[in-house]
Amino acid sequence: MAWGDYQINANQILVPTQFRWMPRRALDVQGDNRPIYPAVRSAELKWRLMSNEEWSVLQDNFRSIEASGTSVVRIPEFPTATGQAYAFREYSGTTLAEPTIGPYFEAHPKSVVLVIHNIIVE
Repeated sequence: MAWGDYQINANQILVPTQFRWMPRRALDVQGDNRPIYPAVRSAELKWRLMSNEEWSVLQDNFRSIEASGTSVVRIPEFPTATGQAYAFREYSGTTLAEPTIGPYFEAHPKSVVLVIHNIIVE
């Protein structure tokens, strides 16, 4: 693979075209008008174009945990005060949304998106 070796349950996946930590939606507002955020985060991986073999790896990973619910992912670490931005880390107990796929282009899936939920960053 390449840069950082993205993984789901120890299976390497194609390096995404785009990776981002998704913003958290406030759950409520405290009495002093400060928002209360959930303790967990989500991350989004996007690919512009991939082969059917690479697409099947994502689908197989989703199907393998669909019943049990949780997985271990290796993605860029959420940046904290340590300054370790884009150091890779494993997060356990995460859940995967079903990968979505856009239209095909010359027999290759494009606009593939995978969202990973329930990521606890410390």
